Amino acid sequence: MKAAIAIRQIQKYTGAVRNVIEHCGYLRSLGYEITILSECYSSKILSECDADLVRVMRWPIKGTFRRVWFDKCVQRWRRKNPTDLFISHGDSHSDDILVMHNCVRLHEEKCGTQKIDVAPFHDSIISESTYRVLIANSRLMARDFIERYGVAPHKIRVFHQGVDTDRFNSQNRTIHRKAIRQDLGLTDNEHLIGLITSGDFTKRNVSFFIELAAYINERLQSPAHFLVVGKSGTSRFADQIKTHNLKAHIHFMNPVAHVEQLFHALDLHVFPALLEEYGRVVLEGLACGTPSVVSSNVGASELMLDEAVPEVMHGYELQQWGDVILGILNDREQLVKMEQASVELAKNYSMKTQEMKMRKILASVTPG
Repeated sequence: MKAAIAIRQIQKYTGAVRNVIEHCGYLRSLGYEITILSECYSSKILSECDADLVRVMRWPIKGTFRRVWFDKCVQRWRRKNPTDLFISHGDSHSDDILVMHNCVRLHEEKCGTQKIDVAPFHDSIISESTYRVLIANSRLMARDFIERYGVAPHKIRVFHQGVDTDRFNSQNRTIHRKAIRQDLGLTDNEHLIGLITSGDFTKRNVSFFIELAAYINERLQSPAHFLVVGKSGTSRFADQIKTHNLKAHIHFMNPVAHVEQLFHALDLHVFPALLEEYGRVVLEGLACGTPSVVSSNVGASELMLDEAVPEVMHGYELQQWGDVILGILNDREQLVKMEQASVELAKNYSMKTQEMKMRKILASVTPG
C-alpha cells in the first residue's frame, strides 16, 4: 500500500514535524510505503521518516497564495500518482485525513494578534469538509472546529500526542537536579520556577509569568529564581523586569537539546499560555516528575483534569495563580504527591500507548 503526506516543511523540528515522523512510523507498521511532499527538508528528518520525497517548488512571494500554490502542486501530483491513503498536515485539502495543529482564528482572538496569513486557507480546508477524518490534538481544538466551522463531530478524532518516557522520566531525578542547578549557579535552598516552551512569548503569556514572579518573590520566604526557556524577543520585558526589581531573579535561555534536564532542575513548571492547542512540553514536564500549574487554555490540561492531577487554572487572576503556587512551594508533602501523580499520568500517555490509539485511527481509513 502507498501513502502520501503533505507538509510544507520538514526542515526544522517543530511540533508538526515531530508528528510527521511519528505518523511515518505508524504507517510503516501498517505496511505502507510513504512519500512526503514538501517545499524544504532536512536529510536527517527525511531519514527518520524513512520516506521518499517529492520536492514542491516554493512560490517566491510570501502570503496566502504561497499556501494555495503548494496545495495546487500537491493536488496535481496526486492526480498523476494515486495512493491508498493521503494525509495533509494543514497545508492542503485532503479527501482522507486532515491533521490540524493550530486553531489560527482562536489564536487571533485569544492572543490579540494581527490577522494571520494562513487563516483564510485554514478556513477553507476545514470548512469544506472534504476529509473523511480530521485529527485534532485536543478537545479544545475539536470544540473550536465544531463551533466555528460546523465540522460534523463524527469526523473528528481527538489524539493527544504521546511522551517519550524513555527520555522524559523521573529516574535519577535527584542526581540530574543537583547537576543542572549547579550549572545554573543555584543552591539547594533556592526555588526554581520555570516556563519552558519553544518560543512565541506572547502566546505563552510570558508577561503574566513575570507578574507572577514579582508576586511570588515578594511573598516567598526562601530565595526564588524564574527561568523562561524559548526563542523569542526578550527586550520588550526589560521595563517590566526593572519595575519589579527582578533582574537578579529572572533568567532567559534559548531552547536546549536536552530539555528534560531542565525539568529536573525545576521545583515547579508554570505554563500560563493564552492558548496552546496541545502543549506536549507540559506532558514532558509531568513525565519528569515536575509538578505543573497550567492554564485551562492549554490542550494538555485536559489530561490533568481527566486524571485529577493538580493544578489547572481557569482565567488569569494574578492573586489566584500566585497563591496556588505559593501554597505548593510551601508544602513539601503536596509537592511530593504532585510529583508522583505527574509521573503516573505520563505513563498513561506514553508513545507506546498512544501509538496503538493512532494505529486504530489510521487503520479505520485503510483500504481492506
